[in-house]
Amino acid sequence: MKKKVLITYASRAGSTQGIAQAIGEVFVRHGADVELRFILDVKDLQTYDIVIIGSPIRDMAWLPEALRFIVVHQQVLKHKQIAYFIVGMTLREDTQTTREKALTVLNPIKDLLHPVEIGLFAGALVRDKRLKYFWWLVAKITGLPEGDYRNFHSVREWADQLAKRLLPPPSQPTEK
Repeated sequence: MKKKVLITYASRAGSTQGIAQAIGEVFVRHGADVELRFILDVKDLQTYDIVIIGSPIRDMAWLPEALRFIVVHQQVLKHKQIAYFIVGMTLREDTQTTREKALTVLNPIKDLLHPVEIGLFAGALVRDKRLKYFWWLVAKITGLPEGDYRNFHSVREWADQLAKRLLPPPSQPTEK
């Protein structure tokens, strides 16, 4: 029987959604029944076996709706296999220091649940209609370079390892 996987994400400008889609594609290839949903559109978690939750970093915090999602659904999520992924420009340089800094965004919820895995991925800073001018200006003032730093090879690699860990191996055809 296929495991039912929810990949839910908070996003402001679309880069986290793109990462969520890439994760979903990997899980589908592994035989999972995958649903990709914006975090504010998720109401019920009962039907899912696995829940993967992602959010970008803004002001060195996960988006409020992602934190609220975990708090609100904490009791149900305790009985699910869960993973988190964090997306941020901080992670465009993949070092121990930037990884540790990025993980601090989970401090408000770190004792609520225990994810089996946490993915850390660089994001994108591209001035378009989805990125509010205020945030683009803040990024420019603080010296963040514009560009798309997402590494989809790393995202797919992480998702592949996670799928192998959480999903049953594909059934082998029986010989006659």
